[in-house]
Amino acid sequence: MKFIKILFILLFALSPLFAADAPKEAPKNEAESIASAILGRYNNLKSFSAKYERVFTQSSTKKKSHDNGTVMFIAPSDIRMDTFVGGKMTEQTFVDSEKTVLLYHDKKSAMVKKSSNEAAEYLAFLKGLDEVSKKFTISDSTGTIEKAKTTGMVIRDGSKMLKLTPKTPIANVKYIFITAINSEIDSVIIIDQLKNINQFTFSDIKRDPALDKKGFKAVIPAGFEVSEF
Repeated sequence: MKFIKILFILLFALSPLFAADAPKEAPKNEAESIASAILGRYNNLKSFSAKYERVFTQSSTKKKSHDNGTVMFIAPSDIRMDTFVGGKMTEQTFVDSEKTVLLYHDKKSAMVKKSSNEAAEYLAFLKGLDEVSKKFTISDSTGTIEKAKTTGMVIRDGSKMLKLTPKTPIANVKYIFITAINSEIDSVIIIDQLKNINQFTFSDIKRDPALDKKGFKAVIPAGFEVSEF
């Protein structure tokens, strides 16, 4: 009996050593950790609104064009973007599960097409980490920020950067980069097949604001020339 007591005491004393040798759960790699911190905040998102500044850089000429606007989203698929140049509304984009409507106010024209969800892909982060992972391969591209700046991207100091590579081809999207500061998305950068850069830098971000769905219905003004595809 005394021997058994001594055996239990030894086992108890040695248990921390055995525990130290026990297999531990492998830590997430850097890309998974960053993606979880940034995109995980958008899981189960019901609505979203933000202001944006957009810079388009043409690869062949390095010429830049600028505009700004607002973007709103209501789950699961409704998006509205209002674009302004010099304080004047020039373009609106309305996306739902069935169609995309583009209103060009300066040209008094409209384009209606079956929804290719192109705008939705630009804003893929709104679907959250799980949905993004289904369509894109996610990698940590923070180490390439200095090189990215030489291409015309504007990336603030202290940013983390994710690279999203489509698993299946997406029109006008070769890569999407997401930059974030303190795990809050700062900008989305779309690179197309011609290496043109379309960068949206966000401000005044609101997650789950109260939005009226009536505002997501496109109304084509009288006199606009309409093209359907």
